[in-house]
Amino acid sequence: MVPSELPPQVLAGAPLLTLPESRPPKGPLTFFGRFLRRIGLTPHAIFNQLYMTNPDTGPRPGRFSLGTGFALGLDANLQKIIGVKGGEIHFEEILFRPTANGGYPAGPAWAGAVGSYFAGIDQHNDIAGGWLALLTYQQKLFHNRVNFSVGRTHPRRYFFFNNCDNVLNCTDPIMQASAGILPPPYATWGGYVTARMFNDVSFEAGAFEANLNQYFQHGNGWRWDTRTASGYLLLGGFNYRRLQVTHLYGGRYQLSGFYNSSQYTDPYTKTTHYGRAGAEFRGQQLIWRRDHNHPVLSPIPEGLNVFGTLGFAADPSAPFKALAEGGFSYHGLFGRLLDREQIKFSYVRASRHQMLYQRNLRVAAGGDPRMGSQDIMRLEASGHISIYPGVAFEPSIQYIFNPDNYYNPSAKRISSNGVVLAGQLMIDMGFLSGLSAH
Repeated sequence: MVPSELPPQVLAGAPLLTLPESRPPKGPLTFFGRFLRRIGLTPHAIFNQLYMTNPDTGPRPGRFSLGTGFALGLDANLQKIIGVKGGEIHFEEILFRPTANGGYPAGPAWAGAVGSYFAGIDQHNDIAGGWLALLTYQQKLFHNRVNFSVGRTHPRRYFFFNNCDNVLNCTDPIMQASAGILPPPYATWGGYVTARMFNDVSFEAGAFEANLNQYFQHGNGWRWDTRTASGYLLLGGFNYRRLQVTHLYGGRYQLSGFYNSSQYTDPYTKTTHYGRAGAEFRGQQLIWRRDHNHPVLSPIPEGLNVFGTLGFAADPSAPFKALAEGGFSYHGLFGRLLDREQIKFSYVRASRHQMLYQRNLRVAAGGDPRMGSQDIMRLEASGHISIYPGVAFEPSIQYIFNPDNYYNPSAKRISSNGVVLAGQLMIDMGFLSGLSAH
């Protein structure tokens, strides 16, 4: 396989819940699932629940939050159904209940309790009970050298891939906060195309609707007009990928640039302007594998990976100006091929205008007149632990240095360094019930 052939969920880099060769157990929906696959339909149903707490940091330490996502989807193979070679339709709806201490406005909720962007963005801030996460037509052309998708989708399905092997903590302040994009899975109108230039190198480009307003207006993704859109988002770049099944030391590198045409208001000066641009480089590289002398390479080897990200936003009014992070991820410890253990260090540079804005609100509330640090750092240990085929748990412990109060700028005091704990349970209910093949 080459980058232009890879489906969106693989391009995104999310960890696996089952091995590719795993056969689903026989369940109550096995017969129905086989029938659907025979006619070209592949359903999926994945449940995840995220728990977070901040023992000693943020404006309100010791708070707890709960977020839930239940993804129900269907992939239709149009070649099998109506003879359209290389054509597919993808659909996914995500339900968000139950939740606790989440939502918007952020100040009174979990995000406001922890304050810092690094910790607050991880939790679901879901207003509506569900959202249309994906409804696209995908077409492969020229022997899979060109692949495009169009419909209701999200940029993170294609760009800014998950390079830290953990669904929970591959958050991105440049891509989401500074570029002004809602986090996954909130879909808007968009299109994506990738073309394989060489065996391992592909060019990719995308155009997406910039629409934060439907979310804030308690939307659900099913209102398809663009009257609440603030602009458009353009993304483009190059993707280099060597798969571990065909190369001894596989790796992936992605260079992407973005431009958002929306109107932005400087939080400090209150001036407005149109357009914000930036760029990001992401990489992940296998540097050691246990089976390096074996004549037949494993597609999921035990080994050590190094990963990192560099990004910037070229706008003084952006909340964050630069991002640098790096770490190590060990795959398959003790022969458990789906397990991942990571350690990561992250640095983000907040803009001066963002920190002056926070100071002004703090002083207006009768709080600390000092300016918070622009240099925000995080040291994090996390894991992706397979409990049973189709079931995984992701624990995380973060220590945040010089935390900002992005989600609660009116807090009276500057938050102190401290710990944030999190855990996410993921269950492939389609696999366990026999509905999904994998």
